[in-house]
Amino acid sequence: MKIKYVFALILFGCLVPTISAQKSASITRRPTRHHAMTRRAPSAEIRSHLTNASQPKYWELGTFPGGSWATLGNINDFGVAIGMGDVPPLGPDGVGATHLLAVNVLGPHSGEWTDLGSLGGINYGWEEPLAEISNTGIVVGHSPTTSGYVHGALWTEKSGMVDLGTLADIGYSAYNSSYAGSINKLGTIIVGWSGVEQSCLLCAPTIPVAWTRSVTRKNGVLTSKWKIHALDTTGSDQMTYWYAWNVNDFGQIVGEGSNAAGDFVGAVWTPTHGGWKLTKLPVAEGLPVSEPFNINDRGEIAGNIEPSDASVWLPAYWKPLNLLRTTYSPPIVLGIPDGFSSGYADGINEIGDMTGELWGEAGDEAFRWITKKPAFAELIGFGDWSWSFGVNNARVAVVTYGGLNCAAGSCGGAVQIH
Repeated sequence: MKIKYVFALILFGCLVPTISAQKSASITRRPTRHHAMTRRAPSAEIRSHLTNASQPKYWELGTFPGGSWATLGNINDFGVAIGMGDVPPLGPDGVGATHLLAVNVLGPHSGEWTDLGSLGGINYGWEEPLAEISNTGIVVGHSPTTSGYVHGALWTEKSGMVDLGTLADIGYSAYNSSYAGSINKLGTIIVGWSGVEQSCLLCAPTIPVAWTRSVTRKNGVLTSKWKIHALDTTGSDQMTYWYAWNVNDFGQIVGEGSNAAGDFVGAVWTPTHGGWKLTKLPVAEGLPVSEPFNINDRGEIAGNIEPSDASVWLPAYWKPLNLLRTTYSPPIVLGIPDGFSSGYADGINEIGDMTGELWGEAGDEAFRWITKKPAFAELIGFGDWSWSFGVNNARVAVVTYGGLNCAAGSCGGAVQIH
């Protein structure tokens, strides 16, 4: 899993102080989709040989006003992008508290940022998963609470920030932290994980979870409630670290599990009458690590595969082999142009566009692939370095980048791809 590597680009603090006098939480910031290397732009000679998208429209969105960094994770079909960043006031080290953030990409309010806030605790720095947004305007992510524990969080314009709770709420007493990794486009299912104590990535046991929504009416007012569920891990008792990354509108969930030795297995959970059933995704010979990060409504899965030593990461996707989506193809490796050696696919839309990142001697760049032509790879490119975690059905991809007019540690942007 990519969280084995310390993210070396954004040099923010690793401590997470809270406003509680009783607890002081410390969370190591680790990447899930990034690698430890100095980011650099590809040379003009190498770039000239890359397939480059004709980009009639791109957006430099920068950071929240007064902030020192921002990173974007998702964009819905209405052009609202979601991510994380810091907000003023900035401290002596030039960094402010981390909040969930939204920014309009399309429409008359393009470039306008909104601070979605926090659950009361204070965090300096960031840890994946990043925030995501449904087509109904529900945002999910995570935030430190006043108790010092990180909890999954939900935001709507009406409710503001809401604590989604943890598995401790339903009897798993030790599992008192949680992360919300994704929400489907319909806004009906949230997925993530709940962990022991702080449960920073790979530092404490975690259980994959889903939150389901129920709506009640009282005095003519509709109220939503979210219930947490532990996902099936039957047959994988040796796996003690679980992460549910994404969910589609059919209730299919993708994620991965790991054991203390660092062995990883990709998984897809299929909805059943009583919950979800776990199925391990096929792996490739000599590449036993599989990391599925996203799934579209066609059941196509974007991610990456690796050898046991994680010496190379190959962007890949899996496709369902039957109508019930109970069996999947072996991973299909995506195109990697000359000058690049490793990468991952993350964003995927209903058309079959996938976005992610490749790196190597040519630098670090956001790329786009398509499921119908796996060998095809198209440079999105943005500034001196970039990556892309999401693409919507209008083919607008969000990027995080450095360079151009970005004077911060990292900035948010978007590109219209073709």
